[in-house]
Amino acid sequence: MASSTVRTTPHPPGYVQGRQHSIAGRPLTLLTDFDVDAYNRNARGRITVDGAAVGPLAAAERDDLAFLWRLDSAAISEARAFLATWTGNEARVTAFVATWAYERLWLSYAVRDLLVADGSPLPEPLGRHTLRARLRDAYVERGLPLVAPIWTSIVGESVTAGHMARLAIQESSLQAAYRVLLPRLDGEAARVVSTIIERRDEMIRFFSMEASARITRSPQEARMAKLALHSGWKPLRIVGVADPDEPRAMASIFRTEGDRARLASADDGLRRLLAERPTGFRGAASPSPGLLARKDRHGIRA
Repeated sequence: MASSTVRTTPHPPGYVQGRQHSIAGRPLTLLTDFDVDAYNRNARGRITVDGAAVGPLAAAERDDLAFLWRLDSAAISEARAFLATWTGNEARVTAFVATWAYERLWLSYAVRDLLVADGSPLPEPLGRHTLRARLRDAYVERGLPLVAPIWTSIVGESVTAGHMARLAIQESSLQAAYRVLLPRLDGEAARVVSTIIERRDEMIRFFSMEASARITRSPQEARMAKLALHSGWKPLRIVGVADPDEPRAMASIFRTEGDRARLASADDGLRRLLAERPTGFRGAASPSPGLLARKDRHGIRA
């Protein structure tokens, strides 16, 4: 009887028992302690706003809320940007996002209801899109849907770590913005904004847990998270496109050192985690303190 020879091929660096992002004998899908099914079952609906109880909003508060309304209402753009990539293959992520997108929509509707409670039209953004922002917007609308699926299919599942890290920090940054704006509001406006702040907790928890689990399970995913959080990325921009009112709004919302420190702390947990990961990647080796609050002529930049 002819004997058979079993050939073995050494795995590339980072692989263990033929796997890079999972452990033999365990499910291939990454599972954290976050209960996605419960989140979807218990989805909260629209925040009711008593228009008659909304007092007059000062011009600055009105413009600041309008800026945040535009960011919250653009969740579908964020979702489209990453669901067109490898991340769209992640069942737990897509299941969560299906409800998250609606919850973000309800948050934006609540802010919109505050803005139009007195019968005024929605404020237009102050300022104009820069040439760079217009080019970025054109790329997001036309180029990204074509390019992202190709390069992320080559890189594979590790790109999800970057997406989860970005969304964790974006949600934390939006929560920080509403928190520092809250003391300038009263009555019904303060109640609605307090509810928006509270509803963000579960969103932040999911994205933070997903990002942390991926960053800690493989060097490649940590590298992709660091790459996603490069110094040019700003969390309070939708798919990287700056709002025309961004310079004024950032200086107005984050007025004090304490306000700016709250914004800067939005990425503290993930920044520390990434600093501890030996990835060998120097492109964003250790996001510098204050990554989200670099100062410019307006005093702060998102």
